[in-house]
This record gives sequence, C-alpha cells and structure tokens, in this order.
Amino acid sequence: MGELFGGALLGDAVSKVSTAIIAAIKKTWHFKAQLNEMKECIESMTPIFADMEKLNKELDRRKEETDGFVNLLQQAENLVQKCSHIKLNLWERYSHASKLDALNKSLHTYVQIYLQLQMARDVKEALVVVKDPNRGLQKGSSSGWWSSVPLLKGDVIGFDDRVTDLKDMMFKDSRGDDCSIVVVSAAGGSGKTTFVTLFCHDPYIKGRFGKNIYFVTISRVYDKKVIIKNLLGEVPDNTSDDAAIQQWGSFLAENESEVLLVLDDVWHGNVITDFKFKSPRYKILVTSRITFKQFKTYKLASLDTQDAIHLFCQSASPEQSNIPDELVKKLVKCCKFHPLALTVIGGMLKGTHPARWEVMWKKLSGNNSLLDSDQSILECLEKSLYLFDKEPELKQCYLDLGLFPEDQKIAATALMDIWAHLYKHDDEGSATMDILDRLSSINLATLSPKRYFPNFLVIFN
Repeated sequence: MGELFGGALLGDAVSKVSTAIIAAIKKTWHFKAQLNEMKECIESMTPIFADMEKLNKELDRRKEETDGFVNLLQQAENLVQKCSHIKLNLWERYSHASKLDALNKSLHTYVQIYLQLQMARDVKEALVVVKDPNRGLQKGSSSGWWSSVPLLKGDVIGFDDRVTDLKDMMFKDSRGDDCSIVVVSAAGGSGKTTFVTLFCHDPYIKGRFGKNIYFVTISRVYDKKVIIKNLLGEVPDNTSDDAAIQQWGSFLAENESEVLLVLDDVWHGNVITDFKFKSPRYKILVTSRITFKQFKTYKLASLDTQDAIHLFCQSASPEQSNIPDELVKKLVKCCKFHPLALTVIGGMLKGTHPARWEVMWKKLSGNNSLLDSDQSILECLEKSLYLFDKEPELKQCYLDLGLFPEDQKIAATALMDIWAHLYKHDDEGSATMDILDRLSSINLATLSPKRYFPNFLVIFN
C-alpha cells in the first residue's frame, strides 16, 4: 500500500478511498454515518491539497506538505476495507466504529486549519507569478479556468451515479500514449451540458486536473480561431485555421500537467478530430446530439421515475399538500421524463392553484403538444431538424414513424414493407436498416435488437 500511495497522484489516492467508502456503505449499514462523514470531509479537502501539490512541483519544493494528508488517506482506505467485512460481531463493530471516529477527528483537524491552507496556497501562487511574471497574464494558463467552466444552477438530480460511470469510461482502457476521447450523446434538452458540468465539479476531477480544465461551447457554426481565442486568449488576425489549432497543440506539448478539454454542443465529427492530439495526459469530453461511432460514447439515458418526479417537484416546489401524488406522476409521464420539459412545465406550475395542475395535465394528455406549452422547449428540440436539411428522405422516414402509436415499439419488418413501397427500398432491408441506424445515431429513434435484423424493434423518440 505504501508504494501505491507514494507513486500515485493525489487524485488517484482520493479516488481509491472514495471507491472503498462507497463499496463499504453498500455492503454494510453499521458504519454509514461515520463513512459518509469521512467521504464529505475528504472531498472538501482534496482540491486544496491538489493545488498545493502541483505548486510544490513548480517551486521545486519538497512534498512533505501533502504527505500527511496522503498518509491519512492510506489509513482511511485500510480501515474502510476492514469495516466492509464486519457484520455480526458486536465487539468488532464497536471497535471499528471507534477507530472510524478517531480517524474522522484527525481529518477534521486538517479541516480546522482550512483557512491557513488556503493562505499557504495563495502565497505559493504568488511565488510562481514572481518567478515567471508572464504566467499570470496567460489566459490559457492555469490561472483562470473558472471563467470557462460554468457554475452549477442549483442541485443536480439523477446524475451522481452517472458521473462515476463516466469517470470509469474516461480513465479506464486509455490507449497507451494517445489521448482519451468520450462523447456524451443524447437528444436535445436531456441535460448533457449540466451532466458534464457536474463532472467537471467532481472532487476527483478537480483534484486530478486542477486548473487545467477548459470548457468551450462549439454549436453548429464552428469557427476554429474563435474557439482557440477563447481557450488561449490571443490569436493574431492573420492566423489560418490550421495554425490556430496548432497553437493549442503547442500549448499541450508545453504543459506537463494533465489537461481536460470539454467541447460542448458539437455537431460535426471533424471538430473532435481537429482537437485530437497524441498525449496520454490529454482528455477530451464532448457533448452532442449525435453519436460519433469512431469515438467512445456515453449514452445519457432518460431519468428514472423517481429522479424525474424529484426534478419536477423541485421545479414546481409543490409545497401544497393537496396536490395528489397521482396527478404529479401523470404530469411527469406527460413530460416524457425529459429534463428540459420537466423543468419548464414544473416552473410554469410553481405557486399555482391545484386546479391549474389539473388543467395542465388535461392539456398535455389531450391533443395539445408538449411543444406548444413553452417556446424554449420548441426552440431546443427543433434544432435537431437541422440534421434533415440535406436529407429529405431521412426526414420523411422520421415523419413516417409518427404514424405509429406513441411510445410503442415498431417492428422493423413493418417499416421495411412501407418504405419498400414508398421509397423503393430493397426487399432485403439494407436501406431500411441504414435509415434506422442513422436515426438512432442522432438520437431520434431507439433500436432494440432481437437476434437478427427482421426482429429489430424501433421506438420513436
């Protein structure tokens, strides 16, 4: 264990302890309070120690300043692993509960000097600037990353466990000396930007990348020089697009720390390719309505029923006890468990009379479209129609899915028969499968395979 912690990054040490605590909480309930306290304490302290560790390296200082914290993490992991195996022995439960309390007290001792640690970190940052005055003026340096990473808008619901899954995908099975790329893909309004923002604020991610997290929104109109200027601060007017991209590559080559680049709202795969550089210290996280099959993809699934109700109620703030639970569930179902719709419709009902809730449900469950309820929902979802601009047949096939009952599975063989007649598709189903695959890749349909093609089932999104 000593060698493991001695050679690993501080962020890796925190991740191992957090993983052990989560596993222990799931495995035994006897120490839940102490374990949760320990987890919260470690997560609050990690960003400060991570900054101090990096600054110590830049100042050529010895690392004893963070060794005490790493040693506590080592003790915590060993103790937590022992606790996870204790079940019925009352004496062992009491003994280990006391040890957890003592260790938590040691951790809180560090928390009590939190302000002193902050002051020490600030002094070190000042020393770095004194040693290299130009460093404080470089916008693309590690001095101002919070200007690019958005703040979270209140509590985020339903994404905590998914952040853990995304971390596993990002850091596991990375290919040698190449960068790691993960695309978070889902339909418009599904919460992709909120999800990756939460990912950037995760204590482990902040501890691992420090201030080397760069967050930039791409959108449909892609201007390379504008993006690089947002990242690095300055790009001469006469710089070509390719030269601008190479400036980012040069920045990566000169940066010895790990770098995370977030490309939000990407519509074209070449954007990702442009920013791809060969470096094991470089990670790219992308959000898109499109699935780019040449890159690892994290499919952001819909909220489950419990989280959807929680999000809806948080937006609506239904403090009135006379709002029937069944009516809330009906409204959530009308919103299709869609985060944007849940937030907008819930906000429209905030502070209103219960009769308004009933009217809204009748409106949404009747002939009125969810899109008619609020302009922001329509504006968000209609952007996906841009993907049909140059493909009229794909658009028509998508509209054909609307002929079938809502939220019902459609047999691919039925579509094959219809499209063979309407659009002269081949009888073997190759053209039909291509259309379905393309609709699935832009998150406008969901394929549910069953052994072989004729038994594919399609859900109209």
